[in-house]
Amino acid sequence: MSTPATQIADRLYDLFQTLPPETQQSFLAQLFQRDRGMLEDFFFYLACQEAQTEGFLSEPESQAFVDSLPQ
Repeated sequence: MSTPATQIADRLYDLFQTLPPETQQSFLAQLFQRDRGMLEDFFFYLACQEAQTEGFLSEPESQAFVDSLPQ
């Protein structure tokens, strides 16, 4: 079941995919320059989830790492 936020994100991604490659690259560069910390935190969060799924971290360990991220 998708939420409204997920549906909007899917539409935005579909729109992004219609852009020419050079525009996509410029957008990603701007996103990284302006929101680098947020992206790094999100990548860390995803890595924690993956490590938990693969059995490298327990759920409490994964949650402890995620809880250590700045809000």
